[in-house]
Amino acid sequence: MIIQLITRILFSGIVLVHFGLGHASIWAFPVPIDLQNIEVKVISNPDIPVPPAGKRKSLVFKEELTIGQKEGDENYMFGSAVFFNTDEEGNFYVTDWDKKRILKYDPAGKYVLTIGRKGQGPGEFQGITVARFDKDGSIYVTDLSNRRISFFNQQGLFLRQVLVPDFFEDLYITAKGSYISNHTVPIQSDAGQAFQVVDGIFNDKFELMTQFYAHEVVYKLPGGTDAIAMAKYFAGLVSRVAFQPAPRHVLASDGMIYFGYPKDYAIEVYSPEGYKAKTIKREFKSIRVKDKDKDHFAATVVRPALARIGRPFSEKDIQDVLRLIEYPDNKPAYQSFTLMENGWLVVLVEYAVGEYSLIDIFDENGRYIGQFRTDYPVHEGLFFKNGKAYALETDEAGYKFVKRYGIIVEDY
Repeated sequence: MIIQLITRILFSGIVLVHFGLGHASIWAFPVPIDLQNIEVKVISNPDIPVPPAGKRKSLVFKEELTIGQKEGDENYMFGSAVFFNTDEEGNFYVTDWDKKRILKYDPAGKYVLTIGRKGQGPGEFQGITVARFDKDGSIYVTDLSNRRISFFNQQGLFLRQVLVPDFFEDLYITAKGSYISNHTVPIQSDAGQAFQVVDGIFNDKFELMTQFYAHEVVYKLPGGTDAIAMAKYFAGLVSRVAFQPAPRHVLASDGMIYFGYPKDYAIEVYSPEGYKAKTIKREFKSIRVKDKDKDHFAATVVRPALARIGRPFSEKDIQDVLRLIEYPDNKPAYQSFTLMENGWLVVLVEYAVGEYSLIDIFDENGRYIGQFRTDYPVHEGLFFKNGKAYALETDEAGYKFVKRYGIIVEDY
């Protein structure tokens, strides 16, 4: 997940701002919804599941399908930054950031067609993210570089586009025509490059209606142009994302919006109108950042990110950056979350490199009903649809593969 999000914003000069830490601040837009007087239900859970006797749950993953290969047919070879989604029929839509295209595969994993290509014209891409589907079934994808949302039909035919002001990341379109997104704009600062970042719901004019979270980020400019100064600069940028909490949001199929900032273990649930309905909390114990976690971060995040900046880095330059990265003692309260079709909240707590993924389950009422480990690498881009689980897998050489899993819910 982290490498995908870094890749989305490196090209623009707004480097890594989505993950910066800062203080909450006020973002002025017309007619924001007043949430101060709304009663919010808080579901507080202990640090171990406490469902009724015999109702503790776990998920069993069974790998069914892999799409992707290391060499051969280019229609099955992916770049180092990949996102994907599936439609209601089980077709796959794989966004390849490097090759500026979306590849469609049928439910059996057979290549069907290519949507888009590199460029600035209608239906062409520069910096595309995940393909999603609006209420009419059209495919839409946000192009961060071209600052627009492009729409296509299921056959890949370009339909229309919506221009996007500023920088809106991880954008969903709701059934009401509003947008859920992370909005980043530069602001004035004498301390260096500064940005204001707001997560929330925006109307059809991209004006903020409900704010989930806001913070400011400041990056000091390089102290020179020599190799050491640049190494310090890039190490400082990467340190901002190294096991640091990052805001996340997910749009559920019923229109409810889930938002979390994993400095604490809390996930907030908003109505489609933008009113906070409940907060799901869990007590948690901090998990230490280990050396193997740092090595994995360096191999799967730092090296690909540096390769994308557009200037050559020698191995010595890379080693200097790696040496200067500052890591926190502990990981965030959780890594990411997603929703099952039955309304259960599935939270990835930890990915222990090469060992397991630790996952929590909360029922539709927010009650903590299970925690389990899985040996399958389902930590990257996990989501559920059509009764299946989907995730990305990255091998040791950095090759990407799209996975589909059968899932069984078990009592234990």
